[in-house]
Amino acid sequence: VYADFVEVPEEAMELEVVGQQWSWRFRYPGKDGKLGKSAIEHISIDNPFGLDPLDENSQDDVVIAGNHVAVPLDQPIKVLLRSKDVLHDFYVPQFRVKMDMVPGIVSYLWFTPTVAGEYEILCAEFCGVGHFNMRGSLDVLPQVAFDNWLNEQPTFAASLAKNTSEALSVIAQNGKDIAQANGCMACHNFSDSTVGPTWQGLYGKTQVMVDGSEVLVDDAYLTEAIL
Repeated sequence: VYADFVEVPEEAMELEVVGQQWSWRFRYPGKDGKLGKSAIEHISIDNPFGLDPLDENSQDDVVIAGNHVAVPLDQPIKVLLRSKDVLHDFYVPQFRVKMDMVPGIVSYLWFTPTVAGEYEILCAEFCGVGHFNMRGSLDVLPQVAFDNWLNEQPTFAASLAKNTSEALSVIAQNGKDIAQANGCMACHNFSDSTVGPTWQGLYGKTQVMVDGSEVLVDDAYLTEAIL
């Protein structure tokens, strides 16, 4: 019985589950069929899975940054388990299998879902004051429905680009608000018809000064000029 529990069928599909206080995240291999590398040093707000952004295999990985996940019906599933903080335990009661998630170790379990439906994911290891609320949901779908669902989910590359774009958008809006509040827009703007030097395409360019000298418009120069 134990051998059956630990020997994963060769045709099993991989699904990574990442636990942290008090939520779940999930990752599937992309079209290349390989999960990309991950490491603690890569973990950030924009990269909660800690995937290596330089690893080609990680670019097409499908990432689910929420507590809802799906798997195909009648397909063996190998679940790789990681924890980002303390001990957790991935448990779907109806599947009758569970496994501890230990920081610094990738543990695993496998199962073959045979009945379509929605099932609750629980943490079966006390993990702090929010342990009772560390729940998720897992849908067992027919293969076609699962494929359609998976195709709608973002890849790591797309997710990283979106997070970066949103972060830059917030920074830009904050900068605009500060410039307006301090009266900078009275002399500067993003067109050629401005009293002071235009901001259009300014950052990163080599600016020619009145005396003919040149200066690279970088963080240091902008800080000095503003001050």
